[in-house]
Amino acid sequence: MALNLNYDLNTYLAVTLSSASPFFREPAQLAAVHPAVAHVGQAGQLEDVQVFSVPKFEWQRVSEDVLEKLSKADGVGRVVVQKVEARSKRVGDEL
Repeated sequence: MALNLNYDLNTYLAVTLSSASPFFREPAQLAAVHPAVAHVGQAGQLEDVQVFSVPKFEWQRVSEDVLEKLSKADGVGRVVVQKVEARSKRVGDEL
């Protein structure tokens, strides 16, 4: 099931978890690291990558704290801020 993401309202973070992480089986509990963070769901078929959101109106104020707390959580491998990128049509891709 595809995630319903609204980049106008939220900043999204992709968090990679170790299979040994206490959050691997209950990733929503990782949102407790900061009150502005919410668990959105699994990133596609990648069981070890979870998507979290922070409201845009709070992101500028809390981004450093959120990134630090998520990065230091037990079993978190990396945290990547997701960006919206326009898809472009490659030359020769005509259907």
